[in-house]
Amino acid sequence: MIEALRRTGVRFVLLGAAAYLVFLAATLPASWVDYALGRATGGALALGDSRGTVWSGRGTLAARSGDGYRAIGDIQWRCNPLSIFSGRLGIAITGTTSGGDLKANASFGLRSVRVQSLEAGVQASALEQAVPVLAIWKPQGRVRLSADSFEIGPGSVRGTATAEWSEAGMSGIARVGDYRLQVTGNGDNAAIRLQTLRGDLKVSGNGEWRAAQPRVVQMRGEANAPPDRKDLEPLLTLLAGGGSGPTRQFGWVMDI
Repeated sequence: MIEALRRTGVRFVLLGAAAYLVFLAATLPASWVDYALGRATGGALALGDSRGTVWSGRGTLAARSGDGYRAIGDIQWRCNPLSIFSGRLGIAITGTTSGGDLKANASFGLRSVRVQSLEAGVQASALEQAVPVLAIWKPQGRVRLSADSFEIGPGSVRGTATAEWSEAGMSGIARVGDYRLQVTGNGDNAAIRLQTLRGDLKVSGNGEWRAAQPRVVQMRGEANAPPDRKDLEPLLTLLAGGGSGPTRQFGWVMDI
């Protein structure tokens, strides 16, 4: 009798412990998402003003800039708890940015973050907050981001992401054209391709983004404008530095 009661007591203790662990997991605060995001991206992204729980919440997405962070937009998320059994935490994300919207599915591993079905729009001027070097160019127009699948981890970047900049303008010169930037990761680095879709200011280039140096982008290419478009001369100078003639070569090393 005593042995039976003892076994019953052990079962109740184990059941109570399991129930308590389930309760803790169900009520984990949203700040844990910030921790997971920072760890998976090496501190490149952070979540501020987080509210709710790991499973359903909201906050302000921010990108690292210098010694601090700059806000990108407000997001909401919902997690699928069962995704944990696949080794990754799956999250459906929606949100708004300055002048745009955001929709994506993200999954977090121990040290990586994968974004799938990404569709996001933002006013180009808002990108200055995340990439301060763009403040020199005073970008105008609208940028649309998309990616079927793009994954970043320590020393690794895989997948393809695309940014299309429509009705682009810079330094007070409006609507000079439409442009596309494509990033294709293949392991320890990603190839970058820049091309003109439409417009008199032709810009093309190729570059590289090393996963081991996630904040440094290198680009080389060419900028060209028709001789009769003297108003585009300031942009040629801005893109390619000094020189003369309608065609200029450029080389950039940007710290993002």
